[in-house]
Amino acid sequence: MSSFTGWRVLVNFLLPPPMLLTFLLVLPFPRNVRKGILLFTSKVLNFPVLGGIKFVHMALILSGVPLADSGFRTFRSAQEALDHELTPNQRISVLAKKWREERNFWIAAMAFTLWCLLTVLYAQVGHALRVADSLDRVQAELNEVKGVKPATPATTKMSNMAGNAASNVAGAASNVADAAGNAANTVAERLGFGKKVDAGDELCAVGDRGNATESFEADLTPAGPTVGGARRRVVGKA
Repeated sequence: MSSFTGWRVLVNFLLPPPMLLTFLLVLPFPRNVRKGILLFTSKVLNFPVLGGIKFVHMALILSGVPLADSGFRTFRSAQEALDHELTPNQRISVLAKKWREERNFWIAAMAFTLWCLLTVLYAQVGHALRVADSLDRVQAELNEVKGVKPATPATTKMSNMAGNAASNVAGAASNVADAAGNAANTVAERLGFGKKVDAGDELCAVGDRGNATESFEADLTPAGPTVGGARRRVVGKA
């Protein structure tokens, strides 16, 4: 692996795919979307390259070899002591070589770690999705045995709407009953009845003079027996 071509392949082709796929697998997408991402990841990891070698195996090899090489070079350059007789330009050249080896080491380490992490995460996410599907099948079988219809988003929405409508109707009926009771109490108080009417009760107010209807008619009748007798007397005198 040459210094230029090898690191260019590692940085441009072996580092971005595991980073992107790992990021997509950890996002909380819906189950169907995660299944699609898992299927795409499976095709990338299991893509055949040479014979029985898959793309994930080649990626681990191509990122593991530079990691071992750069690690050895970084350790060896760290053990070298700087000569105090070096000129500033020579000193900068030696330090630049050390920094380059350390940079290459961390790039290779990150690429190798990401491919390992992607492999493990792919297996764990696939296992979690299979367990979730199994739980859904078991729940569906239990509902079928119990005779319970599975709750779908549409039925759940309709149930919530029906419950809200029933609550609104009950509240409106209660408000109407309260308003009717208050109106009845107001009428009874103005007519001088002694008993107030509560919400939902019958309007059966009874005054001090007996039945409310009879009292009301007596108050509205100006000509009673006395008035009739007075009329007869006046007619007789005439």
